[in-house]
Amino acid sequence: MNNTKNEIIETFKRGSMLTKLIYINVAAFVIFFFVFLFLPYNAKNDFLAVPGDFHRLIYRPWTLVTYMFTHEGFTHLLFNMLWLYWFGKMFLTYFYEKQLSAVYLLGGFSGALLHLLVGSILPNSHVGIIGSSAAVMSVVFAVVAFRPDYIINLLFIGPVKIKYIAIVAFIIDLMGLAGNLRTGGAATDGIAHIAHMGGSFFGLWFGYSMRNGKDITRSFNNFLNSFFSWFTTTKTDKNRARMRATRGERFTKPKSDWEYTQEKHKIQEEVDRILDKIKATGYDSLTKKEKDFLFKQKR
Repeated sequence: MNNTKNEIIETFKRGSMLTKLIYINVAAFVIFFFVFLFLPYNAKNDFLAVPGDFHRLIYRPWTLVTYMFTHEGFTHLLFNMLWLYWFGKMFLTYFYEKQLSAVYLLGGFSGALLHLLVGSILPNSHVGIIGSSAAVMSVVFAVVAFRPDYIINLLFIGPVKIKYIAIVAFIIDLMGLAGNLRTGGAATDGIAHIAHMGGSFFGLWFGYSMRNGKDITRSFNNFLNSFFSWFTTTKTDKNRARMRATRGERFTKPKSDWEYTQEKHKIQEEVDRILDKIKATGYDSLTKKEKDFLFKQKR
């Protein structure tokens, strides 16, 4: 039992941000399942769900975070984590890990904000919502906006460009929202379609911004870095930094998230160009420089 526990902890520590997000969602599901097993049925929604109006949010501000790590049932969790895993892997092909966490969180916040705005306007829309769908849709649409023609193979269907998958998902949410509005609310079927769309809009914004060379999550990541540094930076680390500054020691400035991401993008674009050349004219058509570059990336 202890070995399994230690393995899980070690996998979490060494895993990517994608692994961490999935682990946090699964752990939250297990913990909340047992905690609320002995409480009234509506306790989960009362304590963890984002309410449908700003007045109640004032008394439950933590729900802006808790709702995107809470799920109604195992199927709800499973499908969200599958989407997050598939598109999270593609996301990390092009972007930095901290950008993944920022897009997940900011997409979740965007979904909650749109839900609150609609709930404040429409009658019978003050229902609370839970689920990571808005955050996950933000990751999905970020990849779609950045690489819309990326092709994946779907079971029983074959190769499909991800932009068509996103379009179908968006249409389903649009139809669901239209059905809800006809019955007088924004989530009468128990699904927060408007929150999904809020997350999708943020993901599109991020993806298109990155295509134009702008990282809209940079300020948010800087804030998170500053916030968590208060808890993770030890007194010894601060004293060492102060001593280095006093002695005037030179040091190499680490790459910023933006610089790291840009370098990663350039490498990926060069790999894609070389692979296209191999496909068109064969491996022997590569120059020595191109062969060396490709070999270096394979190691």
